[in-house]
Amino acid sequence: MGAFLLPITFFTKTFGGKIESAETLSMFAFPAFTLLLLLQLFRYPKRVHDIIPSAKSILLGCFFLVAQSISIFLSYNVTGDNQQTTGIVRSYIFLFGWILTVYLAWAIITVSVTNHSEEKLFINSGLVSLTIYIVLVLFPQLLVSIGQNWPLSYVNTIASLFERHWVGRNDFYIMGSYVATNHRLNGFEPEAAVLANLLSIIYLPILLGFAIVGKRLICVKNKIFNSKYIVWVMIFILFIFLIMAKTSTGIIELIVALLIWFGWSKKKDKIFLAIISILGLLFITLMYVAVPTIHNILDQFLFQKSGTDNRIGGTIALVLTFLSHPFFGVGYDYTGYFILKYVPEWTTHNWEYINFYSKERYPILSAGVGWFATFGLVIMLPALWMLGRIIARSIIIQNKLKGSNTEYALWNRAIQISFLAMTLLVAVSAIFAINIFLWPYLIMFFFYRQHLINQEKELSL
Repeated sequence: MGAFLLPITFFTKTFGGKIESAETLSMFAFPAFTLLLLLQLFRYPKRVHDIIPSAKSILLGCFFLVAQSISIFLSYNVTGDNQQTTGIVRSYIFLFGWILTVYLAWAIITVSVTNHSEEKLFINSGLVSLTIYIVLVLFPQLLVSIGQNWPLSYVNTIASLFERHWVGRNDFYIMGSYVATNHRLNGFEPEAAVLANLLSIIYLPILLGFAIVGKRLICVKNKIFNSKYIVWVMIFILFIFLIMAKTSTGIIELIVALLIWFGWSKKKDKIFLAIISILGLLFITLMYVAVPTIHNILDQFLFQKSGTDNRIGGTIALVLTFLSHPFFGVGYDYTGYFILKYVPEWTTHNWEYINFYSKERYPILSAGVGWFATFGLVIMLPALWMLGRIIARSIIIQNKLKGSNTEYALWNRAIQISFLAMTLLVAVSAIFAINIFLWPYLIMFFFYRQHLINQEKELSL
């Protein structure tokens, strides 16, 4: 069953009109994962005990709900029923929806990835599905983004079937799809930055882990392609798509991924990678000077990025919101009201603020600050402490495997490196907008956690 998990997460379109609960419950993945979980429990009845939360987990969940209840009630006393919030009842509906999402993601990984062979099946199927996604979705979108109209009908058709849209933002999809309207890659996601997060946080770390340890792509058996350099090729293909997504998120994540790759690589790979990077930099510089399209992309989304008033203003407002509510935060779905209260006036003179954010909802445009403003120190500090413990355990596992070059040891080192790379890339992405409670991020996080548990059992740690 593990072979289906990552492929399912590509289908993010929501159903049922305006979402009245956590958006993950309106995606295809929710009924699909529920069915897969029931099938796994039917096949392996003894595994039902593995998905019963421990007393510690239940206690932490109750602590989270009590802390959020305090912050929600305090915020509601200030905001009342406001257009920037969904109301106190719906806040709880959304909150329980996200809790159910987290539980289901943990449960399906727990019963589907219990040993080394199931781990390999999970990763291999993910890479195969990524390859299919590139060929059938991203490459046609790439052609449309550079002005080729012959795949437009195909691109718009699959977009009508699978593309997720932001509620209330039909201007993104006027020409039939996001890429047709904006000439930026988005896959099945609502906009380019979300695709950049998906590629760089879910799939780049896996490939970086394999490239750093020098491991071949084990899902490829043909001798012509069974080389570690096929991993390098796949990484550079993802780099191209991150650039053509034409978003600062993708470009910055590309740079960070390249630094991670260089920093953890072996000396001989460092030399080769440095040569490629220098040649690539020279090539990009030449293209920047000679090709107007590349010049405009780099200027618009990196060197001379404009249209950042809402992100800057929203981030400043979130910082002030956190400083005014440092311990409990303002509660889930109440940041919009406080952002409008604290947003600097000089950042509000733009179309998006006037026509959307001020009337509908001011979203969290800097996720990391948004987490602190929403949940406060009482939740964020324990969450960071638990994440730090998982990272420390991962590093311990890596050190124990460092001296071995068996296929099994290389696999485990690659997965541990992938987890650390994912953590770093999430930290970078948190500067911008990212929802880490969506299916692919939760599935991938719990996979790394389950792999760590499996390793600790085998090494008797």
